[in-house]
Amino acid sequence: MSDKHYDVIVIGSGAGGGTMTYALAPSGKRILLLERGDFLPKERQNWDTYSVFCQQRYVTDETWYNGEQPFRPTIHYWVGGNTKMYGAAMFRLRERDFQEIKYPDGISPAWPLSYQDFAPYYTRAERLYHVHGQRGIDPTEPPMEHDYLYGPLPHEPRIQKLADDLEKLGYHPFPLPLGVRLGDDKPYPQPSVHLSAFDGYPDPSESKADAQVIAVNPALEFDNVTLMVNSLVTKLETDASGRSVTQVHVEREGEQLTFSADIVVVAAGAANSAALFLRCLLYT
Repeated sequence: MSDKHYDVIVIGSGAGGGTMTYALAPSGKRILLLERGDFLPKERQNWDTYSVFCQQRYVTDETWYNGEQPFRPTIHYWVGGNTKMYGAAMFRLRERDFQEIKYPDGISPAWPLSYQDFAPYYTRAERLYHVHGQRGIDPTEPPMEHDYLYGPLPHEPRIQKLADDLEKLGYHPFPLPLGVRLGDDKPYPQPSVHLSAFDGYPDPSESKADAQVIAVNPALEFDNVTLMVNSLVTKLETDASGRSVTQVHVEREGEQLTFSADIVVVAAGAANSAALFLRCLLYT
């Protein structure tokens, strides 16, 4: 049993948790970053289609249930979370996504915050994740005060022809905003970029802007940041009000650990964050 207090505990090292840790690292606060997985190994199978997609080499072997129907979720427990496998496309939510939406089966309530509240942070995230794109060409994009720092990736010849043909038909194709390090974002050197092995594959070249490469690794350069891998958060204990976390229970390599912090950030992904909160309610 271990009992140690930190200023901040961040649960999950994906896009949310990794970026939060990166932002807080220069503050000098004692930060504990908990990740239930390990570092994804750099190996030949990273870019092997059969290993990645058919054998699902990097997907968790957990069994989840849809009612009574078991299934294997497409979840990746690695430092960097699901961003280790994403295609690096980095869209902003649109203004209407934050507003009330009426559906045939009910109403999706408006967020307590609007797009305008998030807009400055979108800009910061796009710059942090080296997003390459082009403003003003996507007719659905929300208002943006700043251009992308880096221009869009050029189309491959076949895609360029498709884009040209679509424009002739009156459509508005546009290049995806992609988080990728191409060597135009100094001081980073030119990596060996293989864009065809981005979506769904881990990237051993570290040219893809995933949360480990962009956020976690730089955060770990600060002495006040501690990363614990293979650390499953099993329970959050709260005070009587249920609004403040008093203890974080962790299972790590067969050992039961307990930590506390002034601030606890749950960033374990949509499904696993909800499951953790549900366990918190069940144990209260």
